[in-house]
Amino acid sequence: MMFNKPDPKRIELVGPDRACAEWVLRNGGKVVWEGGRKLADYNSLPSEEEGVPQLVEIDGSDSSISHYGFPHLSGCTKLKKIILHNDNYIDDRAIKGLSYGKSTLTHVQVSKCGSVTDTGVREIKILDKLETLVLFDLQGVTNLDECKQFLQLQLPKCKIQDDAEYIKH
Repeated sequence: MMFNKPDPKRIELVGPDRACAEWVLRNGGKVVWEGGRKLADYNSLPSEEEGVPQLVEIDGSDSSISHYGFPHLSGCTKLKKIILHNDNYIDDRAIKGLSYGKSTLTHVQVSKCGSVTDTGVREIKILDKLETLVLFDLQGVTNLDECKQFLQLQLPKCKIQDDAEYIKH
């Protein structure tokens, strides 16, 4: 869990985007910087003296990021997209933690995360800037269709997709 918990001194020293990228990369995720550069290896981060561009995307697929690290999102002012796919540590607390990115997130995917329940999915309602929400293969959710209907009412401008729809786009 030590790689998940934010360190305020580290965030102050290197900035929120780098600290967030370090969190994601240390836990096996990937990031995309403003300008399109992708990074999947923590050891490929530029030196601290160089600085980094701002984060625009986090891909937590097959990673071990957990709810402890989501406060890292709060200082990332360009972060638009988060993919949480096939992560055993993602649960309702992590979904609630997406609220730290409330002011910027426009695209969220939560899929194949077995510890997420109906309660967690409903927490997504706080992300009022969402344009795209992808939800599928959530074994802990008892009624995904009902959750999607609830979210559609709460987020009328958001397109909610499942895996079949998402693959087509």
